[in-house]
Amino acid sequence: MSQRPAPSPFHIPARDIARRPGTQKMVSEVFPAPAVLGTDVIGVPQGAEVSLDVSLESVSDGIWVSGTVTAEAVGECGRCLDEVRQQVAAPVQGLFTLDDPKVDDEDEEPEDVFEFDGETIDLEEVVRDAVATQLPFTPLCRPDCPGLCDQCGARLADDPDHAHDVIDPRWSALQSLIEEKES
Repeated sequence: MSQRPAPSPFHIPARDIARRPGTQKMVSEVFPAPAVLGTDVIGVPQGAEVSLDVSLESVSDGIWVSGTVTAEAVGECGRCLDEVRQQVAAPVQGLFTLDDPKVDDEDEEPEDVFEFDGETIDLEEVVRDAVATQLPFTPLCRPDCPGLCDQCGARLADDPDHAHDVIDPRWSALQSLIEEKES
């Protein structure tokens, strides 16, 4: 006997408002993230709480979805590698049509237009795109993070006066003469 997989929290039933222009349905869900939302550098980890507040409105072309997804993203600072936590509130919107999305040019797919099977709306792609666009390309623990020393890896925030004497290799032969004279 095979078991059916658990339904995705991104699948919203919409059969009751399909093909009924003007009908609206509000959906507020809080669920654990089924997979990482975001990028390799920063994202909402699997199992973290995700809140989805959307309005589904039946229109003549299909169902218009708009709302917000909120969660806490976790990553590491691009300068010092400390953990970074950031609240994400991403706008979600898209038109879900019963027919294949109309394409004006064969090379171009319409933005914000998705397929609707007549039963449920799959918001996974819309939510992933919305969260990813709200996350920073290079997360920082604070805007003025000094980072790590590029020579020894010391945290510059812990030692602001940290420095290394750098000798130009072209002058290294003269350095040995100075050391001989001092001895």
